Amino acid sequence: MNRIILITCLAILTSANLSAAPNLDKAAADACKCLEGPNAKLAVISKTMKTAQKAGDMSLLQESRQQMMAILQASAKCFADLSSNYPEIDQSDELKSQVLELTNKMCPIPGLQQ
Repeated sequence: MNRIILITCLAILTSANLSAAPNLDKAAADACKCLEGPNAKLAVISKTMKTAQKAGDMSLLQESRQQMMAILQASAKCFADLSSNYPEIDQSDELKSQVLELTNKMCPIPGLQQ
């Protein structure tokens, strides 16, 4: 699930309509600020999902998956919102990739195995 979030965020950066003075550090910092809430929820949900899997609690597991989808949408919105603040980044796949890399270094996704 965590990889899905990262892949979705990359896809949004690649397809979003970004463009502004390419201050990559600030863009990544803004993304991190936006991701604080989703990342905190992700850490909790990841633990809940592991517990549900171990216990065989399919109801809790399904509920956790639904919550994970909401977190995914919130995370994706963080990157989509960058488009209005940093429109020039959209002009370069390299810049988008750099912002994603910086974001992942500044605020790694909880539980993401790299």
